[in-house]
Amino acid sequence: MFDVIIVGGSVAGLSAATYLGRMRRFALVVDSGQPCNRASHASHGFLTRDGVDPAELLEIGRAQVQAYPTVELRRGLVTAVQPHTDSFEVMLETGETIASRKVLLAMGIRDRLPELSNVEQFWGRSAVHCPYCDGWEARDQPLALQGNGERAMHGARLLLNLTDDLVICTDGLATFSEDDWRFLRAHQVRVIETPLTGLEGEGDQLHTLHFADGSTLARHALFLNLKTDQHPSLIAALGCELDGMGFVQVDEQMRTTVDGVYAAGDMTSRMRAVIFAAAQGAAAGIWLNMALMADH
Repeated sequence: MFDVIIVGGSVAGLSAATYLGRMRRFALVVDSGQPCNRASHASHGFLTRDGVDPAELLEIGRAQVQAYPTVELRRGLVTAVQPHTDSFEVMLETGETIASRKVLLAMGIRDRLPELSNVEQFWGRSAVHCPYCDGWEARDQPLALQGNGERAMHGARLLLNLTDDLVICTDGLATFSEDDWRFLRAHQVRVIETPLTGLEGEGDQLHTLHFADGSTLARHALFLNLKTDQHPSLIAALGCELDGMGFVQVDEQMRTTVDGVYAAGDMTSRMRAVIFAAAQGAAAGIWLNMALMADH
């Protein structure tokens, strides 16, 4: 029986595995090979690794984790987790069943792209969602922000530190307050209410936005109004509660509302950056080790 089975082998899962391995805990990392940031050209904001290819970062992480003999890495998909009195039964898509004392969920979340023609061509390169992650690379260029209301205003304030040529695409009637409109006019931000329908460019570099009325607009990058989904099967089956924003609810020790089940990374927080996922994974590894110590 493993001490911990970690569902997801991206940054949060590997970080937790590192801490568990250093304490000689027997941990199994089961990874589907589909990290949230697989379309991104680079991971930014991680001290000493700023700008690293996400695939390279995971390759380094896996190599370092494998230095700990009590940690096993396995490619596969977890299809179910069944709680028992003092343990869990984890089922893989192959039909194999593995037992563990604790479970850490670190599967990330699923990005739900807007219905725009050709959006996949530019996703993660010049159609992005995070000014902190990708704004610097698009600085001093004509930019567009998809969104409306308070969320769009937050994004606009961030992007106006990086460009003086910003357009907001609201995809319908704008819902800004009078104060918002005054701010937008003062900073010469144009608002386009005509729905955005498609993207055009060369390779992964965006050049043109297309709108429902046939009009077009030249832009260097588009910051998307991105929606996300949890991986519902495991979370719902286990009974893990979500918070008001749809993230898996965890306490300060990374415990979910289900005894023995922990969670870390993008599935628990709006702070979608590699460095936060690494920190949460480390915290989960430490608290899991503490819980295992308390059990015996």
